[in-house]
Amino acid sequence: MAADTPPREERAALLREPYRLFFPAAALYAVAVMAGWGLWLLYLGGRGPGVPAPLLPPAWLHGHTLIWGVLQLFIFGFALTALPRQCRHPDGIPPRRWLSLLAAFAAAHAVLWAGALGAGAGVAAAGAGAGGLLILATAGGLARWLADAGNPHQPRYAVAALALSGAAALADAAAWGLTAPAVHAWAVRTGLYAEAGLALALLHRLLPMFAGNAVPGYDGAAGSRFLPVLAALGGLRLVLTAVAGTAPVAGVLDLLLAAWIAREAWRWSPAAALRRWLVGVKLLPVAWFVMALLLSAAAALGADWPDAGRAWIHALGIGGMASLALVFSMRVSLGHAGRPLDPDRWLRAALWLLQAAAGVRLLAPLWTGDAGGGMMSATHWAAWLWLAAFALWLVRLLPRMAEHS
Repeated sequence: MAADTPPREERAALLREPYRLFFPAAALYAVAVMAGWGLWLLYLGGRGPGVPAPLLPPAWLHGHTLIWGVLQLFIFGFALTALPRQCRHPDGIPPRRWLSLLAAFAAAHAVLWAGALGAGAGVAAAGAGAGGLLILATAGGLARWLADAGNPHQPRYAVAALALSGAAALADAAAWGLTAPAVHAWAVRTGLYAEAGLALALLHRLLPMFAGNAVPGYDGAAGSRFLPVLAALGGLRLVLTAVAGTAPVAGVLDLLLAAWIAREAWRWSPAAALRRWLVGVKLLPVAWFVMALLLSAAAALGADWPDAGRAWIHALGIGGMASLALVFSMRVSLGHAGRPLDPDRWLRAALWLLQAAAGVRLLAPLWTGDAGGGMMSATHWAAWLWLAAFALWLVRLLPRMAEHS
C-alpha cells in the first residue's frame, strides 16, 4: 500500500473496498442498457416510441455492453476486492487506482455509445477497444502478486481468465471496425467462456469455504484437478471455434465441459449447501453453465430449433453470469456491511426475476416467429424482467454500500 494512503479503517466507507462503487455502477448500467434494449425491441415490434438507431448491428452493441460492460463491472468489483486478499495483499490497491479504473472504464463506454449513436462505428470500436485494454491492464496489475498467493493456485486461473476476457473484448472491437461477423462470434464465445471460467475459479474455492462456515456438518470439497482440466478443455474448445469444419468436435468438447462442471458441483455436496439459501443458491448459476454448454453442444452437433445459435449465449449470460453477479454481490455487500447473510424477500425476488428473464429469452423463440418481429417483440419481456431484477438490487443494496462491519 502506498505510504500516503490511509489504512482501510480510516477511509470513508465508500473507499474501503472497490466493490462499494463498482457494484452500484454495474447495476445502474444494467438498468440503463436493458431499458434501451427493451425500448428498441418494442419499436421493432411496432409497439413503442422511436429510438435512435445505432450505427452498429444492435445485437452486437447489446452483447458487448452486457458482457464487457455490466458483467465486467461486477467482475471488477469482486476481483479487486477478493483477489488481493487471496494473494496476501489486502490493502495493495490504493483507492485512487481503482477509482481511476472506474472513471476510465466509464469514459471508454461513453465513447463507445457516442460512436454507436452518431459519431461513427470507428469511434465506437475505439471505445470498445479501450475497455478491453483496461481489462488487460487490470489482469496485468493483479498478476504481479500471484507469486505470493502460494497454494491453492485458484488466483492464477482467475487472473488468466480475466486476461482472456480482455483479449476477447479487443477482438470484438476489431470485429466492429472490420465488420467481421466471424470474429465477433469468436469474441462473444471467448468472452463468456472466460468470464464463466473466472467465476468457476472463484466458486471452486469460495463455495466450499462459505458452506463450511455456515452449514453444520458440511462435507463438500473442491477437486484438485478441476481447474487444470477446465482450462485445458475450455482452451481447446475456443481454438476449435476459429477452425472451420470442427463443429462436431467442438460440440463433444462442450459435452465434456458440461460433465466436468457438473461433476465438480456434485463434489460441493449440493444437498448440504442448500440448507443455507445464500450458499446453496450459488449452485443455480452453475446449473445454468451446464445447461448453456449442453445447448451449445446440441447446436454444434446439428440440432436445430428457433434461435438455436444464440440459446447458449443467453443461458450462459443471463442465467449463469448475471445470476452469479447478483448472488455474489448480495453475499459481499451484506457481509461487509455487517448484515445477516440472509437476503430479504425482495433480494430473493430479484434473483427469481432474473431466472424468469432467462427462461423467457430461451422459450419465446419457440412459439413466436421472426415474421413481423414476433420473436423480438416477445423477448422484450426478458429485458423488462432483467431491468426489474437490478432495480430491486439497487433499492435494497445501494444503502449497504456505505455501511461497514
